[in-house]
Amino acid sequence: MNSKQQLLALQADFGALPVSEVIGILQFLQEKEIFAKLTGISVLIGVPDPVLVPADIDTRLPLARVLFSVPSRSTDDKDTQSRLKYFSSHGARVVIDDIETNAIWEGAKEISVDCSKDIPAHVKPLMIRLHGGNHIAQNLPNSALLAQADEAGFKWFSGDYAFNPPVHNKAADATARTRLLKLLGLVARDAESRELEELFKQDATLSFMLFKLVSSAAFAQTVRVSSFGQAINLLGRRQLQRWLQLLLYARQQDHHGGLNPLMPRAAFRASLMEAICLKRGGSKDELDCAFMVGMFSLLDKLFGNPLIEVLQPLNLNSEVLSALLQKIGALGKSLDLVEKADRPYKDFTPGLIEELGLSADDYYECVITAYAWVNQVCQDM
Repeated sequence: MNSKQQLLALQADFGALPVSEVIGILQFLQEKEIFAKLTGISVLIGVPDPVLVPADIDTRLPLARVLFSVPSRSTDDKDTQSRLKYFSSHGARVVIDDIETNAIWEGAKEISVDCSKDIPAHVKPLMIRLHGGNHIAQNLPNSALLAQADEAGFKWFSGDYAFNPPVHNKAADATARTRLLKLLGLVARDAESRELEELFKQDATLSFMLFKLVSSAAFAQTVRVSSFGQAINLLGRRQLQRWLQLLLYARQQDHHGGLNPLMPRAAFRASLMEAICLKRGGSKDELDCAFMVGMFSLLDKLFGNPLIEVLQPLNLNSEVLSALLQKIGALGKSLDLVEKADRPYKDFTPGLIEELGLSADDYYECVITAYAWVNQVCQDM
């Protein structure tokens, strides 16, 4: 993600697979249109030994959308340096990682740093020397280290920081939360537009977000929106409900012009839940329930309270509640899979895919669909 928490790249965890198999998987994903559907999104892969990467890699993958993460120690070899220059000449970006000293290959432009414990002191002189590079802070565990990495000059950020928000995040704006929950309740019972308008008019930020959304490229409106009722009708009740769910994450605190880090995570879960439900032949109502389960699964992190307490005012049906609180039923199994989908591979359970009646092809198509929606959300919000 960048400092505004917009999606920039997907970092694929291939474990200890040999380079030949990694390239094969990337080619498979390309056939699934991962690069075509994720406009502007790159794929970051670790390459312990660049010499093992096929010389014709530029004919197999769109190198302009690939970042090779290469250990610093492997760049001492002349053959490796030649191969890295070749990759760069064909559009790939080379990021140097596992840096142990401030000495680095002279061809390096960008670095990737493990920031799981702190911002290592020896990389700071390097970042000054490599001024202008999109350096990556990896494995950031919490929001405090995210802020430090941003201040240090890193431009790209990864890690679990979204799941560990600051303590003061707890119920940061109770009035806005109450208003949003009330709006969600009104939409759920198909209340008249007049009732929705009244609540929007009480909140300038909500009003701004509504009009911004309706005017966004995603809706490609050619008419000028002149009233709340018109905006609500153009958006439609189903889309309005979904974006109000997203706004629960957007409204909690000031993120210096950026998104709440939890929002892209919740958007991914919601969209992947919906995509899986669609693959399994779900009805329109079932799709809405699946989306809601994914979106609400992080509300405990957002508000700093147990999920059962946060969900209490929402009057959700028993299937949704059971999935969220106990992972029971098809929705519960789907949520179990979705929660592991963007975690390290060691935590993944491939058997869950089969239990849901999905093939590997189905699963990856769902994942790509989900990230495409996250990308749209990050641009529109």
